[in-house]
Amino acid sequence: MFVRDRAPIIEGAKTLPDQRELIAAFGGHPPEPGSEHPLIPLARVLADLHRKRHDDPLATAGIDCRRAELVSAIDTWVITRVPQRRSTAHIRAESIGATLDRMAAAYTHASHLLHTAEKVSDDRVHAAWYRLALLADQWSDLIIGAAQDNSRTRRSA
Repeated sequence: MFVRDRAPIIEGAKTLPDQRELIAAFGGHPPEPGSEHPLIPLARVLADLHRKRHDDPLATAGIDCRRAELVSAIDTWVITRVPQRRSTAHIRAESIGATLDRMAAAYTHASHLLHTAEKVSDDRVHAAWYRLALLADQWSDLIIGAAQDNSRTRRSA
């Protein structure tokens, strides 16, 4: 679906899931047995919440509250398990959890348009999938930058 290959993995240990794993999770696809990253179930729930938010606008406040809790849980996981890198801070102005939430929202929107548009060639469908691809590329850049920063740090030590 997306052009980029798998993001590099730091010293054999995955710090963050790659874009393909996230897109599959947003779509509700099951992971390969024994390979699910701890953030994948949270990404899956975020996408489910965005679908519920679209289907039931009256429940928006409660859904948004739950999304904020998940974003916080993701950020806490990242802070406690992923080494902090100052040089990648400029890539994102928001937290990892908020970035995952935006990707989940973009996937949900694009998928909804794909299934409800009269024509798949509709410009809105294309624009929605293009937006998701941009977010996925930003995610990959974040992971690639983190891996490169980590390898530079290890070499200079």
